[in-house]
Amino acid sequence: MGYHIIDMASDPRCGQFAYFRQMDFPFAGITAEIDITDFMARKGHRPFFLSFLYAVTRAANAVPQLRRRIFEGGTVAEFDWCPPSYTAMKPDGAYVYVDVDGGITDIRAFCAQGKANQAAAIEKGVLAEGGDVLDHFFISSVPWLPYVQIKLPSGMPGDSHPRISWGQYREENGRVQIPVTLYVHHALADGLHISRFFENLRRELDAITNDKEI
Repeated sequence: MGYHIIDMASDPRCGQFAYFRQMDFPFAGITAEIDITDFMARKGHRPFFLSFLYAVTRAANAVPQLRRRIFEGGTVAEFDWCPPSYTAMKPDGAYVYVDVDGGITDIRAFCAQGKANQAAAIEKGVLAEGGDVLDHFFISSVPWLPYVQIKLPSGMPGDSHPRISWGQYREENGRVQIPVTLYVHHALADGLHISRFFENLRRELDAITNDKEI
């Protein structure tokens, strides 16, 4: 994917960038419950995980700060589009990584590619990400537990990949809710940008729900 370099010295968050880069744990995250009642009601034959992944990927890409990465040496680049790298479980309970082209604008094509890539990754059975994944969003789910908080791993303080996770959905008072978590490198993004992601996610889910052709 293409990218351009951001001059952080003139960026509005230049002070935050310099401050949080010095920290051993410069990450911030928020978990919010998302109402997916209507989304689930029109689920049909649409695969839940891949459909939700499609919405999450588009929602995250709509926030420029979530497409930013810190290169070695401290240079910041903003990618044009960031695809998802997510986990899929093998029959033995271990998981592998799967990539999907996040730039696919049609949900049907996205789900079809996701199914094919997932089957290939599970058959290969190797926990490894192929190629350069600097531009990726790292995505996982915990479908066995409707959690209220989660802490996600990071390789080092300079690891600037946003991490997105969601848990088991649950029904309460006739509404279906799902916990969704977004972790960001605080030198690049903060609560405002996390909030914009959640706003975008609601809009993307509504768009899928209202698509009569799905």
